[in-house]
Amino acid sequence: MKKLSFIIAPFMALSLCMGATAQAADYPAKPITLMTAFNAGGGSDVSHRLIEKYARGVISQPIVVTYKPGAGGEVGWTWLISARPDGYTVGGVDLPHIVLQPLLRAEGQPGYKTEQLNPLCNLVFDPDVIMVRQDSPFKTLEELIAYAKANPGKLKVGTVGKFTGDHLFLMQIEKLTGTQFTQVPYPGGGKAAPALLSGEVDCYFGSTSNFLRMEGARGLAIATKERYDLCPDVPTFAEQGYTLESAKYRGIATPPKFPAEAQKYLEAKLAELCANPEYQEAVRGAGLTPYYTDGKEFGEIIKREKEKAVNVLKTYGFIK
Repeated sequence: MKKLSFIIAPFMALSLCMGATAQAADYPAKPITLMTAFNAGGGSDVSHRLIEKYARGVISQPIVVTYKPGAGGEVGWTWLISARPDGYTVGGVDLPHIVLQPLLRAEGQPGYKTEQLNPLCNLVFDPDVIMVRQDSPFKTLEELIAYAKANPGKLKVGTVGKFTGDHLFLMQIEKLTGTQFTQVPYPGGGKAAPALLSGEVDCYFGSTSNFLRMEGARGLAIATKERYDLCPDVPTFAEQGYTLESAKYRGIATPPKFPAEAQKYLEAKLAELCANPEYQEAVRGAGLTPYYTDGKEFGEIIKREKEKAVNVLKTYGFIK
């Protein structure tokens, strides 16, 4: 019997290897789920819907968007790291959100770690902007800052959640201008934008993509080095005496232990998709700037954004 087992074992191993190879060759064999960590209607959702649309004909199976909103994205990203690592579940990730939340989470509280989200690729760049209603009494950044200084905490600012990119943007503005605002967090841009237009909040410190899809809003200052080509009429902070650059990077990550072959396949196919001029034009039409990077470079962006976030959080005493 021992001799027989020695004979059978190599054939079993060969059979398993052939099965694994066939499985990799057949990938993907079913639709791929793309998790969105915010409500429908915001910049993340728009970005993912474009991937869903333009993946047809590039990826052999459909991309299916699903929503897991809550806590500024933390609910979705915590769900993602627990997803079955079979190659069929990926998730949209936003920077700096994914570095801020683990840094500020109370010790012992469950949740994802930034390092558990494997960078697959970055998709778009989305700078931050201060928005008010068209009928707002504040016509310039100078007027808004002057009122905020004279009335600490009186102005209500909409954001897409505590300890998100919007919140970091708000903290940087307060630090630079010596002002104090009252933050009103919402579960996504699809909720924050209507809150501004209805008068529920006085201003919205958020993504340019949301601003460009709104009617009835005015941009007071955009946090780019130079004027942004998608809204060239909005002056930069630098033009108005403040050195501030702030933006979101929206990409895709995979859960821990995601199959290497699936990771490689999706990275290559998404690079092909993102090079499509029609896709790029649709991205710009949605108020976003196409900014594809592969997983390695996206990982470097994540490291850089974490360093930046740590500096701001130390300034505010959130971390030591």
